[in-house]
Amino acid sequence: NGKWRGGNRWRQSLVGNNAAANALRQIGVEVFPSFPITPSTEISEYFSKYIAEGKILSNLILVESEHSAMSAAIGSVLSNARTATATSSNGLAYMWEMLHIASSMRAPIIMELVCRSISGPLNIHNDYSDAMGMKDTGWIMLFSKNNQDVYDNTIIGTMIAENSNVLLPIAICQDGFITSHSIENIEILEDDEITKLVGKYNNKVNLLDKENPVTVGPLDLPTHLFEHKRLQVEALANAKKVFKEISEKYEKISGRKINMIDTYMVEDADTVIIAIGSTAETIEEVVDRRRKNGEKV
Repeated sequence: NGKWRGGNRWRQSLVGNNAAANALRQIGVEVFPSFPITPSTEISEYFSKYIAEGKILSNLILVESEHSAMSAAIGSVLSNARTATATSSNGLAYMWEMLHIASSMRAPIIMELVCRSISGPLNIHNDYSDAMGMKDTGWIMLFSKNNQDVYDNTIIGTMIAENSNVLLPIAICQDGFITSHSIENIEILEDDEITKLVGKYNNKVNLLDKENPVTVGPLDLPTHLFEHKRLQVEALANAKKVFKEISEKYEKISGRKINMIDTYMVEDADTVIIAIGSTAETIEEVVDRRRKNGEKV
């Protein structure tokens, strides 16, 4: 794994789960509440290995359920610690109540969501029934078509979530086994480049600051609830603007342009397929073949 394409980039062969864990290490996650579930379990395993090797000073908290993992993440990130977790499938479903609380409390948690079918019947492989179940909970969601996307989305996603005009939790989605357990060659930036780019997490709300006490999660009567939900909607809209600004900054150091929506040969197309996740790369291959046959797809 030598230097590749300039002084600040390395080429490494990583599975998608390790691409996620490596990015979480580089951005300096301070607290990682964890409860294992296939196929996301490897992320916390890789992250715990980085802690054991002294590559990051962080706290991996083993809890008794996914509901507790998200509860711990909310408390942690509102105590001014950069916080991440990982889950899949029924584990995400078990978090459902706390997903709403995380977004309503404007808690910028980073969640690595390795998408998997929700039972039943029992199936540990990829679909988006878990991700689609959370799409109306007020979280930002970025979908990754390959392992490079997982790495890049984790870094820029953290910056979007923590932006003062956004302050919302974010899910970095990838495909169970298809990317999570498959090795791909990806470009990794130097640690100090990411540290400088992402910066230190500094939430103005800190539950542990006795000199500046705050109330979190109070009773919200209908009038104020409406106002707070409206602010969440505006924050999601702000995330689109912030996405563009951050992706441009990231492009300058990585050489990779991260678009909100990737397009492929759509300018003259008669037929367009819209997809999320790794299916997109398969579609590009199909488009290439159909184009050779003269079809405008």
